[in-house]
Amino acid sequence: MSKPAFSAVTHLTIVWAVTLAVITIIEWRNLELDPLNREILSPFIQREITVLNTQPEPYDTATKPLAERVAGDSLRYEVEFHFNGPLFLLCFFGPVLVFLGIGRLWNMRKDNRS
Repeated sequence: MSKPAFSAVTHLTIVWAVTLAVITIIEWRNLELDPLNREILSPFIQREITVLNTQPEPYDTATKPLAERVAGDSLRYEVEFHFNGPLFLLCFFGPVLVFLGIGRLWNMRKDNRS
């Protein structure tokens, strides 16, 4: 019987790499559609939200009640996303190296038994 082209470790590595890449792309796409309300699950995507008042205050805001200040303001939200590339590479290649190490240990153990 011929030896398979890919070992189980190689299959796990490919599945891990493709899964991580697809999940990251899907999450990034969902964040682009609704940047304020979506929860970020990936540790390597970071969101920064800045709230700006686009309407200048014509008088002192200290004398104005809080409810009027909030209701009358025109707010603009600026959302920035940052992608942490080194952390992504660590999450991408870290498990791959673990899989390969476990595979080598398994093969060494099998060879020692023979």
